[in-house]
Amino acid sequence: MFSWIFCTHGLTLSLSLFIILIGYYGLKQKEIFIQYPDRNTEYVTEPKAKYVGISLKETDINHYTEKLKHYMASEKPYLEASLSLPELANKLDIPSHHLSRIINEEFGVNFFDFVNQYRIEEVKARIGNPEFKNLSLLGIAYDCGFNTKSAFNRVFKKMTGFTPSEYRNKMKQPTP
Repeated sequence: MFSWIFCTHGLTLSLSLFIILIGYYGLKQKEIFIQYPDRNTEYVTEPKAKYVGISLKETDINHYTEKLKHYMASEKPYLEASLSLPELANKLDIPSHHLSRIINEEFGVNFFDFVNQYRIEEVKARIGNPEFKNLSLLGIAYDCGFNTKSAFNRVFKKMTGFTPSEYRNKMKQPTP
């Protein structure tokens, strides 16, 4: 009864029965045979609003926007290379999530592009100013808050359509 052949045949029979039972109960699962919708079906979903949880009144938005514009123009915090959103929010006494929302919704850009716009305008003003004639373009860029030459060149080209050298040469040419 406990011979080697009986054990191997018994084990083979047991495994065969187990596989047949698994197959039988697997085929009885309704989920296997559900018809899935056509892959070309388009579902209409509403876009998720970005700032649903952050309530901000229209008067507060206007107040914060004006406060931000005034601070950027008068204090020129963008000249600091290490300026960050929380740091600017702290200086303006505005919660950083409100400041981020103001910059994104009212100005249509992210924080870095917002700050870089001011930096590029400052660079352009200094390129045309004889006071800064003794500084190189890179020196002006570092003074205006840029950390690296590559970042300065990339942002300048993106925002003006010219490289800094092309822009400077264009400024030197007399207008006809």
